[in-house]
Amino acid sequence: MIITKEDFFEMGFTADENNIGVLENCIKRAEFVLNGLTNDRAGIVAQGTGAAANLVKQAAAFQTAELLNRELAADSSSGERVAVGDFSYYKTSSSTRSATDDSKTIVKLLRAAGCLYGGTEVRE
Repeated sequence: MIITKEDFFEMGFTADENNIGVLENCIKRAEFVLNGLTNDRAGIVAQGTGAAANLVKQAAAFQTAELLNRELAADSSSGERVAVGDFSYYKTSSSTRSATDDSKTIVKLLRAAGCLYGGTEVRE
């Protein structure tokens, strides 16, 4: 696991005690998302120490918060629940500005940690 619920709270993020189960599921899903974006590089970097590992953990916390907000918003609305195998989520038509900002923050953190490929072609 990239982060634990204790790490999530230590980084200043919050969740209601009634939603701890939802939070733990969102932490797992955030790890799937980050590893998918980085071709499993995020999980490997997070196991180390130093600035890169901390950046990946911060990205995981932001992704978890985003997933948690969506999940809690879906519970309070009449969104459609979509299931693909063991994975399920609520599909809603609403999109917020903060979701876009958080997504950009996550990508910037992963790029700074060296998890996103940004190579260029070298010609001789």
